[in-house]
Amino acid sequence: MTTSNLLEFDIIIVGCSFVGMTSALALSKNHSHLKIAVIEKQNVFASVKANDGRAYALSKSSLDLLQEINILPNILAASGIIKQINITDGKCPYVLHFDTQQTANYLGIITENHLLFEALKTALQAQLNKNITLFCPNYYQEINFLQQKAVVLLDNNQQLTAPLLLACDGRFSLLRNKFNIYTYQKNYHQTAIVFKINHTLSHKNIAFEKFFSGGPLAILPLADNHQSSVVLILSQEQAQLLLDLDNQNFAWQLQKQVHFELGEIEIISEKFSYPLTAVQAETFVYQQMLLLGDSACGVHPIAGQGFNLAISNLKLLLKLLQTQIIAGLPINQPQFLQNFALQAKKQSVAMLFATDVLDSLFKKDSHLLGLARKLGLLAVNQSKTIKNFFISKAGGR
Repeated sequence: MTTSNLLEFDIIIVGCSFVGMTSALALSKNHSHLKIAVIEKQNVFASVKANDGRAYALSKSSLDLLQEINILPNILAASGIIKQINITDGKCPYVLHFDTQQTANYLGIITENHLLFEALKTALQAQLNKNITLFCPNYYQEINFLQQKAVVLLDNNQQLTAPLLLACDGRFSLLRNKFNIYTYQKNYHQTAIVFKINHTLSHKNIAFEKFFSGGPLAILPLADNHQSSVVLILSQEQAQLLLDLDNQNFAWQLQKQVHFELGEIEIISEKFSYPLTAVQAETFVYQQMLLLGDSACGVHPIAGQGFNLAISNLKLLLKLLQTQIIAGLPINQPQFLQNFALQAKKQSVAMLFATDVLDSLFKKDSHLLGLARKLGLLAVNQSKTIKNFFISKAGGR
């Protein structure tokens, strides 16, 4: 290591996507004295992110953090507000209904991914040359851990060092693989088809979650009262059959599932498809590196909680980091790192288990399970206490 080519930071973040940028901004806001480096190999600032069909359902807890880092005001006007959620099981007449009587104002918002990405980019650029330094487009050639610090050699031979490194490089994390962290993976053999629709009736800020034996269908309200984002999850074979249809026939198949709750529907975007897998790292810590976001745990999208889980773990990190700094303790202290890893894994495993069970419960076409689901929907819908519990959990409280 040559000191003449060495830049020292407090925290190095590898990955400048949603979790990486949110982490950098939150750390910068909460700890302005910390020097933060962000490494990203793709030149994400060279162009506007393309619309990939995906949208995030952001919980109240996630929105609190986005408000804190001044992102929420820049996405709220272009987001759909969820004031009600209706959950049904096939053609069962019972509807599990959540509304703002269980909380204040709204239950959450739906934000198209590309709009959130651009808002995060703008905020990050405004913070550059303050306490955030961006290395982009750059990638690491080597990462070593020496004297309880991460030492990163970039492709331009620049060396960075910091007592803490955050791996925010996604569900198929190269850092997780590089350091041989065992990872549980589950292939659901399902495909998520995502797209936007116009509908003749207003969505009235209602999010619909319809469970069928083939897979769930989510219809999520967008900012325009006559537009919604659709997530349709099917087996890989069924998904391909639908994708082979033209838009008119595809829309007709969707109309049969939706009935006419939203009037007549029209597909107004490209249809995007994504294979579904879940991942869970055995440990969220290696030396002075912490895994955050999908690099630590990526869950089934059936409940729309993936990004909310990442923010929940980020908020945990911020809380523990604050305690560590106030106590005058180093941020690479093994006890601190292990404490975060254990607590973050605990809440991640709970979410992974919940989404996995939910997927299994609703896709199995059994008479007994069907009856149990119907009775469960009816029981929950009639219990204010249980409904408040679910709202609280979904909101990240």
